[in-house]
Amino acid sequence: MRNVKGFIIVFLSCAIFFGMTSVHDAAYAEGSKLVETKMIQVIIDNKPLQTDKHIFLDGRKRFVPMRAALEQMGWKVEWKPGLITVSNQTPDSLKSLYLYLEDESMIRVINSTAYVEMHRLGEISDSEVKWDDSSATIVISSVVAEEEDEEEEVDQPELTDEESIKVNYGKYERSSTLDVLTNIYSELEQEGRDPWSALGFYPDDHHSGYSGTPLDVVSFGRTGGDGEHYGFLTEFGAVTSLEEAPIVMVTPMNFDHPAVVIANNIREFLRIALMDSGLFYMEYGSKGDYLEQQSENMDGYVESDEERENRRIVRERLEKELQLPEISDPYTYSAKVRAERAKRILVPTEDLLGVTNVNPLDAGRKHITIELDEYIGKKELKAFLSNATYASKLALIRDYYLHLETYVYYEKGIEETIVQEMRDMGLQDELARMNANRYRD
Repeated sequence: MRNVKGFIIVFLSCAIFFGMTSVHDAAYAEGSKLVETKMIQVIIDNKPLQTDKHIFLDGRKRFVPMRAALEQMGWKVEWKPGLITVSNQTPDSLKSLYLYLEDESMIRVINSTAYVEMHRLGEISDSEVKWDDSSATIVISSVVAEEEDEEEEVDQPELTDEESIKVNYGKYERSSTLDVLTNIYSELEQEGRDPWSALGFYPDDHHSGYSGTPLDVVSFGRTGGDGEHYGFLTEFGAVTSLEEAPIVMVTPMNFDHPAVVIANNIREFLRIALMDSGLFYMEYGSKGDYLEQQSENMDGYVESDEERENRRIVRERLEKELQLPEISDPYTYSAKVRAERAKRILVPTEDLLGVTNVNPLDAGRKHITIELDEYIGKKELKAFLSNATYASKLALIRDYYLHLETYVYYEKGIEETIVQEMRDMGLQDELARMNANRYRD
């Protein structure tokens, strides 16, 4: 019970801060994550909801007594074990919905009463549901006014090669090491050699075009499979030169954590890649562990003399021209790089990259975070931004971009508020990369 009480105190403290409820007007529902509040009212078609039951909260989600709300809008509600059937008869039609509770995460049953999340109620009843933050009121309109046809968004034309490179690099000059590497690749290919076999990627200066690529990454190479590519992590422009930027591997198909730091800089990255790019993909505890797994992975494959000779020549050329640093333990290198970065993270992010930016204006201030979901309110967001450190704002932007293609915010103005904050912070390169991806198929 002590944990339950702790949860109530923490939740209600947050609720008070955002004007949602108060300790004296809230009660916890046993066996549920919901907290009852008397502070929120419901208006349906300009009339108060006729019920003696109150609203329940689960974080930002607001749950309304389902039967009372639907019946006041003219719907019929029938309830059998595990199933709620709602229907609405009009002179022209009959609409019926079968709501199986095991499939309805936005319907909760408390003390034999079904409560439905306010936006889910709108979907069920074809009604317009809005939250009025100033009066703490859920406003429901069962007759939705016809909206004027919005202008259809037109996909942007594909970037030209020049535009794509400009968007990719932003304010940065090309890496001198990458320049040398690109020239070597060109020479080797003219000689009929295959440099990819030695490094596992092709240099490429173009904008990645993938929403999974973090906004502060300058793409420089593609592996040729599933959109996977490598890039310089600029730390939102804080890195002074791409030569010193951490290197990330981006796997667009990994939607939760598409990017992972794998090297401290381009030269150390090339040293590991020259040995075996597979060291970036798999975790090894030691050289012995690596050799054992390599033996299993290569079981049955025999490299031809031609392939062996090609790799030897390519590696010798790269070694001679690049003069790469030695790394004492390449088998655990990437894991150590990530561990060291984790120590420097000031604010964590959902994609696990975190934010390491140290800003003089943040000195002595506490970094705060905010949960970003589809239910976030504009007032809450603005309150966060007005109090957040520079690093905390960058963390919000990382999380926002991670969900760019999946979240549709219930309250209008959320995306516009974040984009305006990015402008105010001078993140022009990041905005350009986001806009280059945003409206393309």
